[in-house]
Amino acid sequence: MKFAIIGAGAVGLLTACFLKEAGNEVQLVTRRAEQAKLINEQGVLKGAVHYEITADRDWKSISPEAFIIVAVKYDGLKTVLSLLQNQALTNPVIFLQNGMLHLKAIEKLPQPNIAAASVEHGVVKLSDNKIRHTGHGVYKFALLKGEESVFRPLAVMPGVQAEWHNNADQLLFRKVLLNTLINPLTALMALKNGELLSNPYAFNLLESLYGELAGSFPEMESLLPFEEVAALCNSTAENTSSMLADKLAGRKMELDTILLYTLNRSKKELPILRSLYQLLKSTEV
Repeated sequence: MKFAIIGAGAVGLLTACFLKEAGNEVQLVTRRAEQAKLINEQGVLKGAVHYEITADRDWKSISPEAFIIVAVKYDGLKTVLSLLQNQALTNPVIFLQNGMLHLKAIEKLPQPNIAAASVEHGVVKLSDNKIRHTGHGVYKFALLKGEESVFRPLAVMPGVQAEWHNNADQLLFRKVLLNTLINPLTALMALKNGELLSNPYAFNLLESLYGELAGSFPEMESLLPFEEVAALCNSTAENTSSMLADKLAGRKMELDTILLYTLNRSKKELPILRSLYQLLKSTEV
């Protein structure tokens, strides 16, 4: 199969490596010419493993037979959505973003087949062509629009841990809830994921935030039991959450598409979450 991955950040590079490892034809579409040049000259490094992957800045180089995987962060979506809206591309498209604020804009795209995926791997970008895989996980796919049969082969690809889910809203909202619990607390207090369990004050906040969310979303206890949250914090104990990584690097955090979305979806007031949202927003002013 052929794949064109839009965005060569940590998730984009990791996805390119997995797909290449599985024997697919993979192309990265980068924002900067310098990154494309580096990848073409030196390939992509995942740990000590080297992958020969082509890179380009021009969307015209995308094969009409390729799956387009959009791996940019939420703030980079505006440009990508505009290009998908205005270019005559009928390729199947898969979105890998955290959060759900972008889903309404996706519904308006002309492409007939669109899916979303939840990425549960841990990965750190070390440079423009180097990543460190920090936690093994799975890609979970669900249909947003079109024919399910178009995307089903992705869930059974040799060498790529993947699953197919029939309910996109449940799949994506589970990831939103998980990010809502872990990301703002780690970002605000500059903690590793595991410290949400080992630090008694942080753990108390985690429990309180879970209780507040579960009170507003009754499905949460079956969708995301607290034991699963704790297990993930434990298995990624040394990881830096994406929100904390963005804050430390001076990048804009994904506060609106995760926290604000959750606040807006709730029919009840969420005072703990709203306080976390406003505190983190204030650091970006």
